[in-house]
Amino acid sequence: MGQETPTLYIVGLGLSPSNITAEALRVIRSVDAVFLETYTSKGPTEFMDYLKSVRGDLIQVSRNDLEDRNGEVIMRKLEGGRNVALLVIGDPMIATTHAAIAVIARRRGFNVRIINSVSIVCAVLSQLGLSPYKLGPVATITYPRMGILSMRAYEVLSDNLSRGLHTILLLDIRDNGDFMNVNEAVELLKRMESVGRLGIISSELMVIYTARIGWGNQSIRVSTIDDVPDMGDTPHTIVIPGQLNPVEEDYLVNVLGASEELVRRHVAFINKIIRKSS
Repeated sequence: MGQETPTLYIVGLGLSPSNITAEALRVIRSVDAVFLETYTSKGPTEFMDYLKSVRGDLIQVSRNDLEDRNGEVIMRKLEGGRNVALLVIGDPMIATTHAAIAVIARRRGFNVRIINSVSIVCAVLSQLGLSPYKLGPVATITYPRMGILSMRAYEVLSDNLSRGLHTILLLDIRDNGDFMNVNEAVELLKRMESVGRLGIISSELMVIYTARIGWGNQSIRVSTIDDVPDMGDTPHTIVIPGQLNPVEEDYLVNVLGASEELVRRHVAFINKIIRKSS
């Protein structure tokens, strides 16, 4: 690309081939080496096939390559004077951060550029008609590790609900690459409730279950914590709304098909949580 100092481009691909920007394509086609990581998310087969048609020589990298080995496979290319692109599904600095790789590259004297795209965080809110101004901190429901159940997602959810904020709950990935589904996530939330005993994982709570947002076969279901729908193939995401304004309520009912009674009970439940915390 005509630069004396090699550049690492961390390229967001969005959630489907149609999300890939002209800038991202220009970078992918013009750099000397292209790496693709799919351990923090995954795309449909046609997404992967499209990327391979753009760059037949792209190299897939694992979590070990980027985290345990500090991206050495990429750094060696940069040290050899090559411009490199690391491709990430979604937006690389939002839900799946690769800031550590950027820091390592800069410390070694290389240029770094971030090419942004659509992330699950903005896409899921847009699909659900929920205001981003009312989004609280995002959390991930994680599998127990070494017999320890992390309560972080439960604590974030509780704090968000007490302030009337919406909560996006991302779902964990096993070490073997399997993605958590909504059924597993709900079971873990119920386990957290049995420990935390704050009364927030309740039959009165409205839950929005989503699958494959941005794909051609995405699915959205509005239900309860006790009636988990079959969402099919992963990746899955759970969203729990906080306080709802009239536009959000109308969208949930008229666009997403939510029950008016369910929405009414949820609003009353959230108001009760807010009053209890104040």
